[in-house]
Amino acid sequence: MSKLFVRLPNHIGDACMSMPALDLLEASGFDLCLVGKPFVGELFEGTLRRFDPIEGNLLEDIRRIKELAASVKNPKGLLLPNSLGSALLFTAAGIKCTGYATDGRSILLEHAIPKPSRMHEVERFWNVAYKALEAWGVKPAYDKLPKRLNMKLAQRNEAGARNLISKISLPEKFAILAPIAKGRHEGKEKYWKHFNELVAPLKERGLTPVVFPAKDEIDAVKLAAPDAIIYEPTSLGNFAALCSRASIVIANDSGVSHIASAVHAPQITIVGVTDTDRTSPWSDLNMIVGKKGQWPEVNEVISAIDQVLSKTKS
Repeated sequence: MSKLFVRLPNHIGDACMSMPALDLLEASGFDLCLVGKPFVGELFEGTLRRFDPIEGNLLEDIRRIKELAASVKNPKGLLLPNSLGSALLFTAAGIKCTGYATDGRSILLEHAIPKPSRMHEVERFWNVAYKALEAWGVKPAYDKLPKRLNMKLAQRNEAGARNLISKISLPEKFAILAPIAKGRHEGKEKYWKHFNELVAPLKERGLTPVVFPAKDEIDAVKLAAPDAIIYEPTSLGNFAALCSRASIVIANDSGVSHIASAVHAPQITIVGVTDTDRTSPWSDLNMIVGKKGQWPEVNEVISAIDQVLSKTKS
């Protein structure tokens, strides 16, 4: 198999949404060497693909990636981010790269793929991978984009989740809440402010509401959902495995919502400021509540919980 260096997206949700594109590249005959932010690497550990982190020091990152690429004759790369910086990294490391013609980087690309019309991010990543295969003269292994993501959990994360569930005596039926969404979208906060009002209704339905916050979210979570059981942070891979065992995952439009979709968890995504046609979880087990410009009422979310739970029981 030919080696292909792939620059992963920078954010957890985007990295999850790139999974079908990566699967297509691998099925089409490439041995993937993934390059990206350190924290996204664990999402791909179960695939056994090589992963090399970039630490943010451009010269040091170039040196390391150049050493990696030196072992390959005529190294080839695909850029999933749109940034000029991702093209500079691969080009300086001696990797001929292909990607979308964005951010004024076309001159650095061996093949500049025209920027597509507005589409879902999963489709966008898939499109650049498919077009890149055609540009390289490689027949794509298949033509139809899967309707689900396909995160392969590492065995150590499966075991980590089992051990953690035993250690904290987590009940069999539990609901994972993710009340925090970092940053802003178009200047507006990205999180719904009524997660704590879901705790009692979830308990009434026989589910234990739990939160596994990121290390820098602990204080914010205690304010947002004080009545839920708040556990210590765990690794991203362990968290994904926990999501796969949850009765339901309830999150803002955030990285957690995409992790849940990647492991096929029943889920609810609460939105109020983001564009769901571009970033909604890629899953037939997901239900969106709210819309851009209008956060949902608590009773709407509770109704959605009942609908999702009834589908999983049938």
